Amino acid sequence: MVFKRRDKQSLYQRLRTLFFPKKGWKRSIQYVGHRVKRLPDTSHKIALGAAIGVFVCFSPILGVHMAMALIIVYILRANLVAAFITTMFGNPVTYPFIAAVSLNLGRTVLGMNTKDDDFQSLHSAFWQATTDSWQLIQSWFGVAERPEGLADFISNLFLPYLVGGTIIGIGAGAITYFLLKPVIAAYQIRRSVIMSERREKRRELRDSVADSGE
Repeated sequence: MVFKRRDKQSLYQRLRTLFFPKKGWKRSIQYVGHRVKRLPDTSHKIALGAAIGVFVCFSPILGVHMAMALIIVYILRANLVAAFITTMFGNPVTYPFIAAVSLNLGRTVLGMNTKDDDFQSLHSAFWQATTDSWQLIQSWFGVAERPEGLADFISNLFLPYLVGGTIIGIGAGAITYFLLKPVIAAYQIRRSVIMSERREKRRELRDSVADSGE
């Protein structure tokens, strides 16, 4: 493979890089921003794609954020690469904050009591819900017993997370779009001018070489 690492990383090294990038979070964020700005597309489509990537990070349907981004990008005709890049906003460092804020906002909107949930217990609850969902499907065919607790999970965790995450995700996505669009547009104009000047200099150089050869 062309992009395969020569020195294979261990599981510990991959996890360490995920939580603590070698060049630091600031440099990593700057690199992502640089990559987004250089994408070959209109500023609107790139900014919209980036906004979609941020939006899906607030969804409680964990593990399928890229698939969700792909569907929304296709519907809105945004930039897919920008969406995939900004889905990195949802990572092991930010998920505890995303989950807490989304849940509490959703519970407030739905008139439920807000409380501080331990992220590990939330993770366990979502993992158990995945198992229960599969068991529920099996119960339809008489293969397994109907699971208990799935309805409680949906009403007390999933639904408020979905409501709160959707509200915050739309807000975060809108902020991302309106902040990025003018920046990308200005960058593309500046880059176009620089490339035009370089082409002009190369043309002048070729002309001077041709004149000296005569």
